[in-house]
Order: sequence, then structure tokens, then C-alpha cells
Amino acid sequence: MSMLTTASVRTHNPEALLSFTTNVAASILLCSQTNQHAKSHWAQRKLPNLKSFVDTLFKKMQLPLAVCLVDLIYLSRLKCQLPDHARGNIDTPHRLFLASILTASKFMNDPENALTNQQLSEMTDGLYTVSDINQMERTFLALVHFRLFVDDKDLRSFLVKHGELLKVDLVEEQSSYY
Repeated sequence: MSMLTTASVRTHNPEALLSFTTNVAASILLCSQTNQHAKSHWAQRKLPNLKSFVDTLFKKMQLPLAVCLVDLIYLSRLKCQLPDHARGNIDTPHRLFLASILTASKFMNDPENALTNQQLSEMTDGLYTVSDINQMERTFLALVHFRLFVDDKDLRSFLVKHGELLKVDLVEEQSSYY
């Protein structure tokens, strides 16, 4: 008989994950506080504050916690890749969150369960078109140099560093098999 160890993650406080995700997306780079792109789709509509935006999308997406953690790892990788002088527009944190969570969902899920660009566009209630989402995804992938693989070591390292703040635990279970 052999033992198989499987690991899963669980949160004690979803609000902590929401706040942490919002803070990470907002802190990646300095962003303008005014709309400098009058032709953008959201120029005609009010851009929601980032926390409300992330909260609304988390509720609509209903993603597994592991996908949300991979999203945070991707955002951390992006922050390390950007030069200190990098700047963004007022909606850059929104765009980075969307691109990262979409990429994490596609990487972590089977194709039939992953978010699609169309679904994500619809979840933004018209704030971003499918074309916008496509561009965000391509740009994000290039910025992280297509480095998407996240293994147990990456996840454990991230949770050692941020797990207490996130109120997330890594739970390991052992089962026997023949």
C-alpha cells in the first residue's frame, strides 16, 4: 500500500482575498487618475472603483480559489517584469485584473470550464468589448513572457509569503492506494 498526498486550498475570509486582489492590481504600476482616452468604451460610462469591479466579477465568475491564487501569482510576476518607470491609464488596474484572471482560468481549467473572452466581456456589462479583452490577454501574455506554469512550489511560496494576510490555508490530505 502506498500513500498519495493531495493538496487543496481553502479560505477563511473571502473578503480578505477580494481586498488583497484589489490592492495587488492597484499597486502594479502608477496610473493616471483621469481619463486620457476619450474614445474608450468606458469614457461614456462611469468606470467603477476597482474594489467594486473585482467584487462584482468574483461573484459572477464563481472561480475556484486556486484560480484566484494563480491570478495573484501572475500579477506578482507581472509587477516584477515591469520597469520602474512604467505608467498606466486610469483603467489599467481593471484591465490587468481581467487579463490575469482570464489567463489563470484558461490555464487552470479544462477548456469547457474556463472563462472565455466573450463571457468576460459580458460580465463587465459592456465596459469592455471582446476585442478589448482579446487585446488585454495578448498584451498580458507578452508582458509575463508567456510564463504561465505554476507548480506546487510556486503556490507554497506564495502562501508562505501572503497566506496569513489572505486568510488562505494549504490543506494536505493523505490517502492510501494499492
